[in-house]
Amino acid sequence: MTGLQVVHFGGHRFTLDVDRVFAADQLAHLTDFSATLDRVGDCEHPPTSITVRHDAGLFTDRLERLAELPSRTVVPFRGEPYHLAQIGDVTWWRPSHGAGRAEDHLYARDRAGRVHILLRPGAERGERYLMRAIREAVLRCTQDRGWTVFHAAAAAVGDRGVLLAGTSGAGKTTVLSALAAHAGADLIAADRAAIAEHANRVIGVPLSVRIGAGTIGALPPALAADHRLAVPKELGAGGKVALTPVEFAAAFAVAVRESAPLALVVLPRLTDDQQPPGADLLDRYTARRQLAAACCTPHDEDWLEPWLAPGPTNSANMQSQADQLLDAVADTLPVVRVTAGVHCPDLLHRLADCVLGRLG
Repeated sequence: MTGLQVVHFGGHRFTLDVDRVFAADQLAHLTDFSATLDRVGDCEHPPTSITVRHDAGLFTDRLERLAELPSRTVVPFRGEPYHLAQIGDVTWWRPSHGAGRAEDHLYARDRAGRVHILLRPGAERGERYLMRAIREAVLRCTQDRGWTVFHAAAAAVGDRGVLLAGTSGAGKTTVLSALAAHAGADLIAADRAAIAEHANRVIGVPLSVRIGAGTIGALPPALAADHRLAVPKELGAGGKVALTPVEFAAAFAVAVRESAPLALVVLPRLTDDQQPPGADLLDRYTARRQLAAACCTPHDEDWLEPWLAPGPTNSANMQSQADQLLDAVADTLPVVRVTAGVHCPDLLHRLADCVLGRLG
């Protein structure tokens, strides 16, 4: 990457300036999160400008200055506190000491709204910090466009989008893996997805796919043997493998799509037994209520405080936007509760058949 480069995620443009010694690693990481099919049109916002720099002297200087300044603790991500302080007209975020996050990076936003990521040379996996800034901007942009964000995975079976909505542990990734393995479904989203304002399209937010060892063990042997799906022994039976979207797509021989026409909403509910998979069409009231429990607009349980991208100025308007979208989904789309026991024989194949049966 030489000089400035423009990349697109979720219909938002980013102008990147990355130091040359790090450019190849950074670009490779971005590519691992990039969709190749069904890109959504760009928004009307100006591009978000982000610089990434490795600079030992500057990093040490800023860290020492920030330690001397008054600050307040903020939590941009659930369970990950940062200290926020001001140096001149630049706002800085540094990881809280002892909070579990590596203290090898600093985020900043200047008066013009440009984002800066300052890395200590040798920062472990320093390329991931840029994706955090990109996700934040994508989430804010989608909501500004009138889209509503859900705690959901999403897949495309042919040209039909399937939203898999639910809280952590509901079984979203298991159903997503079932559709990829047994229906050739392309990946749209792993944990956050947006629905356009007319409830006619689902759009992915770039996030890693975390697959549990149990789901991997239920895959066809040829798939489960893929090196990308190997669970480290130290994680044991309860461990999860984190794959980038492109790694997931390569392991399952599918593609990464940014969006698809929304045809079906699935609310997975997996249990710790041998219950065979089943799919029940929900009435409008139940569908709306249960889908609302997975809605992240206007508030998200993981992105707790807007930071690098300015947050919404009117939560009431965003709540009204989400309410209208929930009504539209319940009125116009089939919403299905899929239940199954995780110890059911041939679980993934049967889950895929349940969803395909509702797609028609």
